[in-house]
Amino acid sequence: MICKVKYLCLKRRIIKLFASGAVIITLMVIYQSYATTDLQSYVAFLAPSSVLDTSQACIHPALNINDPTMMRFYRNKKRVICRGDTDWIEVHNGTLLFSHQAVSDQVGFKCHYYPLIRGPGDDNISYGEPILNVEHGTPLVSDFFKINCISNVKGTRYTNIHAGVHHNRTIKGRLQKRKPPKDGLGLSIAFLGFDSMSRMSWLRRMPLTRKYMVETLKAIELESYNIVGDGTPAALFPILTGKHETELPDARRSANHSKSVDQFPWLWKDFQKHGYVTSWADAEVEIAPFNYRLKGFEHAPTDHFMRPFYLAVDPTYRSYSRYCHGSLPKHVVWLNWFRDIMYMYKRDPKFMVHFYTPLSHDDNNLITMADEDLQKMLEHLENDGCFNSTLLVIMADHGARFADVRRTLSGKLEERMPYVSFRFPPWFEDQYPDIVQNVRTNAHRLTTPFDIHETFKEVLRFTGGGVGNVKNRGISLFKEIPKSRTCAHGDVAPHWCACLSWHEVNPNSDIGKRVLQAAIDNINSFTAPYRSDCVELTIGKVTAVSKHMLREEVLRFSETTGDRGDKPVLSDAYVPLNKAIYQVTFFTEPGHGEFEITLEHLVNVDQITLNPKAISRINKYGTDPACILDKNREIRQFCYCNNQSLAKSR
Repeated sequence: MICKVKYLCLKRRIIKLFASGAVIITLMVIYQSYATTDLQSYVAFLAPSSVLDTSQACIHPALNINDPTMMRFYRNKKRVICRGDTDWIEVHNGTLLFSHQAVSDQVGFKCHYYPLIRGPGDDNISYGEPILNVEHGTPLVSDFFKINCISNVKGTRYTNIHAGVHHNRTIKGRLQKRKPPKDGLGLSIAFLGFDSMSRMSWLRRMPLTRKYMVETLKAIELESYNIVGDGTPAALFPILTGKHETELPDARRSANHSKSVDQFPWLWKDFQKHGYVTSWADAEVEIAPFNYRLKGFEHAPTDHFMRPFYLAVDPTYRSYSRYCHGSLPKHVVWLNWFRDIMYMYKRDPKFMVHFYTPLSHDDNNLITMADEDLQKMLEHLENDGCFNSTLLVIMADHGARFADVRRTLSGKLEERMPYVSFRFPPWFEDQYPDIVQNVRTNAHRLTTPFDIHETFKEVLRFTGGGVGNVKNRGISLFKEIPKSRTCAHGDVAPHWCACLSWHEVNPNSDIGKRVLQAAIDNINSFTAPYRSDCVELTIGKVTAVSKHMLREEVLRFSETTGDRGDKPVLSDAYVPLNKAIYQVTFFTEPGHGEFEITLEHLVNVDQITLNPKAISRINKYGTDPACILDKNREIRQFCYCNNQSLAKSR
């Protein structure tokens, strides 16, 4: 359109100019925001200088709970409240009960009970002959059942499928006859697993549960736990069988002549044989870890097995709101089954493995809806004494693997470092202080699923504490894991190994000279106010300059392929780190003081910094700083007195 009025033309040009400027400013702000965020997140990858234990062969990155890259994906969800009529039926400790609201609202009603029957195999179920007109307080005759009720007055109906734990005389009889080995530790094991939750993600999203576990129950968290493969089976097989999948008999659906997973050396078989009641509860059907790619179980693997329940209820979920099973949240149904086993076998030894996928597999944020419920259940069981003889393990298989998170470098690292915590009953630490101290020490050492397997075995038959053999793939957490342990010792492939690695740097290279100069400048800065007393030091002999960095295999890792997900795909391109950690060791002159110092190089801004706590004087200084002791004892390791004859006389 041609502008014919000069005033209007000028006005339009001004508007366009301002609009263009606004766009440019907006883009600059967005760019600056992302650039700053990325820099901050990369800076958070490597361990702060003050916490590096350089005597360990494996040092994991100290990840940041407030990492901006990961916080982009964070959302807090409200607790699930299921609307509609309250369930007519409740189950508590092996007993069927009519809910108070149903009794009040329906006036009178009758119910028929249909026991759920598993099999044949892992994908089929059926219902047995009904028990007609069951009454309030009727003992369950099966763990899972369908209930059909009709109101005598209103004609309203109620149909649902419920989970509980029935009083199984066969199991109870076996528990009376078989007792755990006398050389065991007298503990039950209760394992609650959650899909795709890194340690950092658990801290961000489960604050109530985490606070209760750590502050009240004094749980020990494994801060350097490292996965050994891709996906849930790669996490659970080493724990439950002590093997990688490739070391087990072939059970793949895609393979000819493969068989079910019954033949695997499951740890629960050993516990069952030695007087424990066992349970396996996975809340998935299609993507269950032993059924998705594998052929599942021909026979029920444990005394109590929850898959038949989920086979039955899965088709019914479309009739409920998204996160609900009737008037209860789905995750509460799963938690209640754990609770019911704890009560049914309160004084019996138990080996329980329960795993929950739905609220964290595709989106870690959904699990925030279960935080309060999980914390309250744990508190309830603890207050009722159900954990008095139980090793409670709460952990995840791996960190988040969904695409948008996994594409970030933060996501790659968190995937390799899932959440793991161990809680021992108080009496256990009183009786075995040395081995619990070993667990606390191991919380900061490289640990893997194979170590959890060995720890569980030690519960059954304890072989003692002491120091573990670094040559063993799995080391019980009751033994101190040597500092010399590497990913190779633990059978962790390089592309899964989150340990940082040292690389030698030439002291005469540009970066070598810069970090050395920064180190001596910082040492001298402490004594600068006292220069009349303390000599300005120079660098003498340099014994080491090293760079600490992430492994290239981790930076380049893209995905895994193959039927077992065990073949890594490494990309030619990877995101470069914007932070590097250097460690230098040298002598200063005069005085021949020996120092070991860790520094950080922020590549984006080309700045070298160090934390004063990351400076270690590693030889004795004797009387060298005697002249400064009355003025500032805090800098004694940095001071070499100008007048040494006077210093030595003091």
